[in-house]
Amino acid sequence: MRSLSRDTPLALIAGRGDLPVRVAARCRAEGRPLHVLIIKGHGDPDAYADLDVPVVSYRLGQGGAALAYARKHGISDLILAGGVRRPSLSSLWPDAYAARFVARVGMRALGDDGLLRAVMAQMEAEGLKVHPAHTILDDGLGAAGPRGRHRPDAAAWVDIRRGRAVAHALGAVDVGQSVVVQQGVVLGVEALEGTDALLARCGSLRLPGTGGVLVKVCKPGQDRRADLPTLGVASVEVAHAAGLRGIAYEAGAALLLDQAAMVERADALGLFLIGLEAEAAKATERGGDDGDDPLIYLIAGEPSGDALAARLMAAVRARLGDRVRFAGIGGEAMAEQGLESRIDQRELAIMGFLEVLPRALALKRRIAETVAHIERTRPAVVVTVDSWGFTGRVAKALKARGSTVPRVHYVAPMVWAWKESRKHAVAERVDHLMTLWPFECAYFSPLGLACTHVGHAVIESGADRGDGAAFRQRHGIAADVPILVVLPGSRRTEVGRLLPIFRAAVERLAADRPGLRVVVPTVATVADTVEAALVDWPVPALAVRGAAEKHDAFAAATAALAASGTVSLELAMADVPHVIAYRVNPVSATLFRLMTPLRYAGPVNILMDRLVVPELLQKDCRPGRLAKAMAPLLDGASSAARQREDFAKARRRLVGEAGASPSDRAAAVIAAHVQGEESP
Repeated sequence: MRSLSRDTPLALIAGRGDLPVRVAARCRAEGRPLHVLIIKGHGDPDAYADLDVPVVSYRLGQGGAALAYARKHGISDLILAGGVRRPSLSSLWPDAYAARFVARVGMRALGDDGLLRAVMAQMEAEGLKVHPAHTILDDGLGAAGPRGRHRPDAAAWVDIRRGRAVAHALGAVDVGQSVVVQQGVVLGVEALEGTDALLARCGSLRLPGTGGVLVKVCKPGQDRRADLPTLGVASVEVAHAAGLRGIAYEAGAALLLDQAAMVERADALGLFLIGLEAEAAKATERGGDDGDDPLIYLIAGEPSGDALAARLMAAVRARLGDRVRFAGIGGEAMAEQGLESRIDQRELAIMGFLEVLPRALALKRRIAETVAHIERTRPAVVVTVDSWGFTGRVAKALKARGSTVPRVHYVAPMVWAWKESRKHAVAERVDHLMTLWPFECAYFSPLGLACTHVGHAVIESGADRGDGAAFRQRHGIAADVPILVVLPGSRRTEVGRLLPIFRAAVERLAADRPGLRVVVPTVATVADTVEAALVDWPVPALAVRGAAEKHDAFAAATAALAASGTVSLELAMADVPHVIAYRVNPVSATLFRLMTPLRYAGPVNILMDRLVVPELLQKDCRPGRLAKAMAPLLDGASSAARQREDFAKARRRLVGEAGASPSDRAAAVIAAHVQGEESP
């Protein structure tokens, strides 16, 4: 396409909306000779009154007259901008020129992209050149990544992926560019009415709970010289009025009018605004061996691994630069680092032997899909994080298929806790292992597996840096009111078993402590379930999301009741006295007991090799016993002080050597594989 000179006359074919007016204003500001050809019934001539440019109006069917005007004024360059409703054949009122055009293109004139392609092809045949609007508005194309303070969480990414797939499917048959999705449900798709009308309609269809997402993308194969998806401040306001919590557009293929004002308004209304990197996604599907930026494939099957992987992503970027790419499976923390998860992480967060059985076929299918995607994308390295039940099977399948992509696993399976023979499977399936505990490499290095102790990630979790006073002020809780933090787990099976028991225990505690407040930090995998359950709790119960809110809650807490797991280490870092509890299927519990030599379940107790934190497991996990164990901690008895003394000793053991953080050490391992300094 020839370049657009500033000295030759330009015709703006103007439809409705703000876009053509902005194009005209920019042309005048740059001194370009401009003629505005308004499409009657669509564009508004009065909008151009102050620009001192020639303005004429034509019906859609007056193609011959418009062409004659262009030739009379020496115009050979055009821009098409603004919305135009699809015409019916009877509404065209074509002149002789347009009638011949309609007869030739037939029903193609009844679809948006079909009509535009045919019109632009006809213009090219007449010696005219059609330029995209962003030739003039060169700062108008939306960039990739988040555009403001707010970020989509894992649940929002599920809606974004769903909306993108639906939009592409509809676009392939020349229907609309916009889709609204909430909680995986398609509320509406754009048809004749346009995006604003779509959003107004979806506002009346919204579901209870977290709001939906507007996804706006180009149609597959769309000629991008016209009808690019366009968003502005009004789009943000209409989306907010419809109860949405974010907008996703196709980066480099969407016009954002007055971007600074859009971002400011989105921030003020609490909406995320994010560009989806279309071309990078295509490159990812091709693979990274053709000169593209290196691709790291990450798989984290549950929220604890998600947090680890997110910190690793940030550390890798700090080491390798912003051009490194990521793909794979993760949750809300990895989404904040830019990962678009291939699978909803909630599908993989399952605990227990028997609990896995009903999902076995679905998990097998997900493993096959993940392996196939890795083979298509050909990353520089595959990094699996924890969740060995899923990630170990992915590694096994990759090896069985002869994959030469280096496989690094982060967080060693606890072979020292149960079934030590599993160490052989780990050594066979992965090329490098990164461990949290200093003693773990001794189990794997003798088998020839490269092993690096990077340190426990709880050290850099921020659990010890919360602001309790700010949390109380933010949520209207007085300084002298006791706060019980309740942590029922991050898997749906855990929450289903533990939350009713924890509720009953809280009811007993509240009977003697009428001012008690409960805070429940939760994550995307179970947030909706937890929030719905808290509605009828016997005391005020506040659900909070995000690491910052959780850590502030820890700092404000008097004591905590938690599901057994890594969160016990976080509570120890935050100096919060607590009790841990757990219950699984009785058969699973029996199998665990038969397979493990450990005396304790809680990580603080394992680290200290004695009972620092009370453990109420299986039959002991009952409301009365939980309340009895929690009462002295809430009331400031000596047992709370003893826990804090032991937490200080545990923290010294966890920190170990000073120097680089665990994520920095892990990033060094990954960078070595990416740069070819490690061989599989």
